[in-house]
Amino acid sequence: MIVIIMLGLFSLGLYVATYDFMAELYGEIREAIMKFYEALKEDSYLEKKRDSRQDPIWEHLRIMLKLTIGLGSDRAVNIFAIFTGLLGAGMLLIMSGRMSSSMVLIATLAVMILPYGILVLRLNKLRITGSQEGEILLTELLDNYKINFFNMQKAIEVTALTIEDAHVSKELLFNLSKGINRNGTEKGIRRYLREFQLSLNTSWGNILVHNMEFALISGIEVTEALSDLADTITKARKVTEYAKREGNEAKLILKYLFPAAYGLTLLGAIKYFDLTWAEFFRYQFETEVGVTWFTISLILYAAGLLLKEFLSKSKLDF
Repeated sequence: MIVIIMLGLFSLGLYVATYDFMAELYGEIREAIMKFYEALKEDSYLEKKRDSRQDPIWEHLRIMLKLTIGLGSDRAVNIFAIFTGLLGAGMLLIMSGRMSSSMVLIATLAVMILPYGILVLRLNKLRITGSQEGEILLTELLDNYKINFFNMQKAIEVTALTIEDAHVSKELLFNLSKGINRNGTEKGIRRYLREFQLSLNTSWGNILVHNMEFALISGIEVTEALSDLADTITKARKVTEYAKREGNEAKLILKYLFPAAYGLTLLGAIKYFDLTWAEFFRYQFETEVGVTWFTISLILYAAGLLLKEFLSKSKLDF
């Protein structure tokens, strides 16, 4: 007991004696992390003016990272590529000798595709949510466009600050406004409008971007076009809500069948085949057949979940 009290007093004294130093160190580390994160968000063309036509894969990854997690720099792409490579190398080292060479290769490729698949899923989710916000987005943008005397740049900026119940559209408009304010040249405007268009990836989004481009670059008034587009989206939403059908049973079966089946397999092996927990997991993870079938099951389960996410929800479009 005395020893515990002495250790407690010693720890308290050490904390008091080093508080200022630790607080300063924490502040410096936090500032360095924030600077690093902000550097990841910078656009590649501002850093190195990379010609995307010479490196389409690199540019595609940059756009995917920019649209999904807001990091659009060359450094972010480098980190993503290194992380993907490390995942593949780790899987290769772990599974080598446990399965056949072909299965090790398949498992390694599946793990390396996973980060990109997560980005695709996130982008698809953002697009679905953003498409559902189209009516709010167009109504707010059109009102602000009229209020600000048909100044599209000002309308985008005000809408980004005032729009409610549309968090995806708010973020997209904020990034668009920030980009146009940073680089208001014709090339810069088209670049940021292209990213805005890719974030929505809908027919009405394409029409909206073209009207924004006319207003921002050519100064053409687009009030009537935006008003017609808003009316069309309203009608499309009503049709979509009427025709929507949910397959909740199929979703639940797909989501919980594999975990439930694996749990029943474990219980069956212990209850009916007199295996111990240790024997089951040894056969499952320390034999080539067990590891192979477990890996195949995981890959198929993950693929099923990905397909479910893509097919179970649809964007609001016309």
